[in-house]
Amino acid sequence: MLDWNPDLYLKFEKERTLPAKDLISRIEVINPKRILDVGCGSGNSTHALKKRWPNAEIIGLDNSVAMIEKARTLYDNTKFILQDASKDLSSLGKFDIVFSNAAIQRIPNHDVLIKSLQNLLNDNGILAIQLPLVDEVKAQQALYELEHVKKYKQYLDGKSIRFNTKSTEYYYDILSSLFKPESIYIWSTTYTHAMDSLDDILKWYESTTLVPYFDAFQDDEVISNFKNNFYIKLKNVYFPRPNGSVLFNYERLFLVASK
Repeated sequence: MLDWNPDLYLKFEKERTLPAKDLISRIEVINPKRILDVGCGSGNSTHALKKRWPNAEIIGLDNSVAMIEKARTLYDNTKFILQDASKDLSSLGKFDIVFSNAAIQRIPNHDVLIKSLQNLLNDNGILAIQLPLVDEVKAQQALYELEHVKKYKQYLDGKSIRFNTKSTEYYYDILSSLFKPESIYIWSTTYTHAMDSLDDILKWYESTTLVPYFDAFQDDEVISNFKNNFYIKLKNVYFPRPNGSVLFNYERLFLVASK
């Protein structure tokens, strides 16, 4: 399977880290001893956690070799583990905060996953999750349209390429069965990113969302053709502002609960 491209991902480090910082700001723990960052990627969210709680033991966890190697290079004072978050994590011990920024949307069975993350918490520990709500994103809608084109559909049928994000009610029901109801906070925020050009939106998608598509195609000619057609669709829905910037709106869902 193709791996993520951490350098391309970090081209948008500011935009990708902002939701992590917003999530961190809503965690009301004064002096946590241990923190787990699930799906840490290149370590930018882990670094933000370290800046907020410099005395805590913080572990970043991800199943991407390329991302973990990049994180270890950038932040050599933090522990990073190559591991799949959908597997048993109990060997890592207990944590005061289990944190996940834009990662669990790639993992199925969120009811099982959130239960397993809750089991990693100490009493009064905090679970904090952010995940994208992509269905209203214009670029995502353009991508969905391409999935049905015959020359691509033959490669994509039966593949798990879409995010696993569910409704707000779905997450509330899970959280309310596991956490103190008065401790649950759920909200969404739409981020408006001023991109330098349309090319940046394409690169944003190339660094993450398009990877499973390219992996399914496994043919450079098909990949190139798909990218070109995706770019054409982007040109039809995003238009430069007077200063040349292209506004890219991206909505995200936030979940915080205390055990």
